[in-house]
Amino acid sequence: MPEKIAVVTGANKGLGFAIVKGLCKEFKGPVYLTSRDAERGNKACNELQKQGYNPKYHQLDVTNEKSISTFCSFFRSQNKKIDLLINNAGVLFLNDSKEPKASQAEQTLLVNFFALVNFTEAILPLVNENGSILNITSSSGHLSRIPSEELRKKFIDPNLNLEQLTVLMESYLESVKLNRDGADGWGDSPYVVSKVGVNAYTFMLNRQLSDQGILVNCFHPGYVMSDMTRGAGSVTPEKAAEGALECALQPAGGGLYVWHNGAIVEWDGPDPRGFIDGKSV
Repeated sequence: MPEKIAVVTGANKGLGFAIVKGLCKEFKGPVYLTSRDAERGNKACNELQKQGYNPKYHQLDVTNEKSISTFCSFFRSQNKKIDLLINNAGVLFLNDSKEPKASQAEQTLLVNFFALVNFTEAILPLVNENGSILNITSSSGHLSRIPSEELRKKFIDPNLNLEQLTVLMESYLESVKLNRDGADGWGDSPYVVSKVGVNAYTFMLNRQLSDQGILVNCFHPGYVMSDMTRGAGSVTPEKAAEGALECALQPAGGGLYVWHNGAIVEWDGPDPRGFIDGKSV
């Protein structure tokens, strides 16, 4: 029987690194740590090896077509398929960022949505039947974070396809360029829009792959301490990884939006930050 393989994107530090470490303990097969920067990725693997783990490494920049092609070709040449894919790579501009709003929106959606989708679509033929895909999302991905009811209806349309979702996300970027994102009902956060897009893609992909037995879910890990947040946060990467691992290795089904405490929440229901996290929303 072929060995099972797990792949984690954006894994040279933070949550991705902690997930790889956990998979090295719990996953029955090779675990691939990937990163945009090969030097940092190999350093991360060496660090885990010093701790007694044995991850494998492959360079992967999900924003780069050539890198994606090289990554997919590697698995094809080895006649290998993937049983677990965890899409963790992402970016976040903090509130004090000096970047223009249009630039923030473009870069945030490029990495968090378009690159995730592009890479996942490229790797899909190499995902085994009855495999699993977990997209790391956020509380920001809850549909209630989009003010416009009209836009929310478009996102939850069960007939929404990838082409239509792509057009919808591109329309947001156009709204930002025209300084109309607020007036058009998108709200004021590119990060929110990027993660709502990720969640929409998650549920769409799960419907698409159901006949292959592939489960696709999204997981909100909480406010994780990381370089991306400059160390701010309420949960360590190691603690957040515990929830991600449970969701990835023991999924309760497919098309699920799983909160950091393991609760399965309704994407288009009340904002869970209120009734789970006790925050004023």
